[in-house]
Amino acid sequence: MNPSTLYDHLTQARRDLLSTLRAAPDDMLRLSLLRGERFHSILDLLVHTAEVEDGWIHGDFQGLPMVQDRFPDIQAGAAGPDTTLSVDAIAAYWQAVETDTRAYLGRLTDADLERTVTLDDWPEGHRQFTLSGLVWHVLLHEVRHTAQIATLLRTQGVKPPQLDLLFYLPALETGRSAAAFVNPPPEDA
Repeated sequence: MNPSTLYDHLTQARRDLLSTLRAAPDDMLRLSLLRGERFHSILDLLVHTAEVEDGWIHGDFQGLPMVQDRFPDIQAGAAGPDTTLSVDAIAAYWQAVETDTRAYLGRLTDADLERTVTLDDWPEGHRQFTLSGLVWHVLLHEVRHTAQIATLLRTQGVKPPQLDLLFYLPALETGRSAAAFVNPPPEDA
């Protein structure tokens, strides 16, 4: 599977997850469910995942300004721990990131994927990687945090959508959507 195909899955799964989050109570999404310095709530994880994609794809890979520069609330730090952003604000930002990411992934050639990316702000021994490896890192980062969000939803009594790739394969391989069968619209919480 190539990165663009996996990204297609991630964006479909993201839409299903966002539908579930929009139906969940806002105070539950802001509830401090995680200990630590950086992420406390479901919304913290959601905005972090979007910011990471933005930073890697736009900043590190292309040397471009981050998409968040067009979103004053994100840029101003409202996306930090205990974010004040709404699901809709995060979704709007992520949609803009997604548009740019999709275009970028669609332009990548095999030669592009094999080029070396140097990360000057990383420790010695973790500075040079192939673009391919870093693209996969970004995609799998979203998978990991999406699973965390699904688990946190379960701890709060909310049934998360089915996000496994297996259930999206029919749509990815044939263009026919199986999403209505897999993920019916969430019930109002």
